[in-house]
Amino acid sequence: MKQENGFILLAVIAVLIAASAALVIASLSARLGAKEIGISVDLAQARSASEATLARAVLGLGETTPLYADGRPYEFAINDVYLEYWLIDTKGLIDLNGAGETLLSDFLVQLGQSGPDASALAAAIVDWRDTDDKARTGGAEEREYQNAGLPKPGNRVFFDVSEVRSVFGMDAQLYKAAAPYLFAGPGNKEPEAINAPLLVLDLLPITPVERDDILSRRRDTDTPFSPNAPSQDTEEPASTENSTAMGTYLLLVEAELPSGTRQAMQLVFSTGPNPGEYAILSRRTLPVGIAAEIYGPDQKNVTF
Repeated sequence: MKQENGFILLAVIAVLIAASAALVIASLSARLGAKEIGISVDLAQARSASEATLARAVLGLGETTPLYADGRPYEFAINDVYLEYWLIDTKGLIDLNGAGETLLSDFLVQLGQSGPDASALAAAIVDWRDTDDKARTGGAEEREYQNAGLPKPGNRVFFDVSEVRSVFGMDAQLYKAAAPYLFAGPGNKEPEAINAPLLVLDLLPITPVERDDILSRRRDTDTPFSPNAPSQDTEEPASTENSTAMGTYLLLVEAELPSGTRQAMQLVFSTGPNPGEYAILSRRTLPVGIAAEIYGPDQKNVTF
């Protein structure tokens, strides 16, 4: 019954995709040429198809054989739009509200920062989120921001990854490279290895055997790897009809239309206690190809 409802939902979304495209044509035809209309319609279809993929992913999290949120690639097609998507549990990312200076510094070194610069910026990130006005060694508090003509630090938790752009010592190029691996979460000290992208995985205290096992399971999309996945030696639960994987997730989607138009989006969403419940927390466009660079098995960094 649950799967049937899921297909009904996807069918409704498919109708909405067509309707949204028609509305775009009607609203733009009076002032745009045919080429501009075609591009706008394509982008509207790509966005709608990406959100249909989100609905599919939410349903997949609660299925008996679920989708796994560890960055392995999945494919989906709707209304002749081909989509490739990566579902990521944000617990596998570096939590700006919990990561310590050592983890942050090691992460920044992986992105190409020198040791001293990475240590200083890591201290500044922790200073930004703590509630006192005492700067750590190499860090920055209100005086340093004031001297540099910058807005004062938050002295609170990060609400969104974009806020790290305002940390003393952060520049635009470094932010772009760092952002895909960061999350403004509940304060996790360390990412979960099974859901971490390769660059983050290499920072965690796991053995080479454990690392290789995680990556090989992601490459074999028929082999689930999840803390809730039943092993081959145990019986599967009798029913997961009313279960869902509650949490906060990142969905990276790349859509390709028959016209050749391609668009990539990042959707951050949270799931509720009942199957199919979700709320979109943020959405933004991405450069096409970034998801494969982050979660490809042999990649260690993102280039911009």
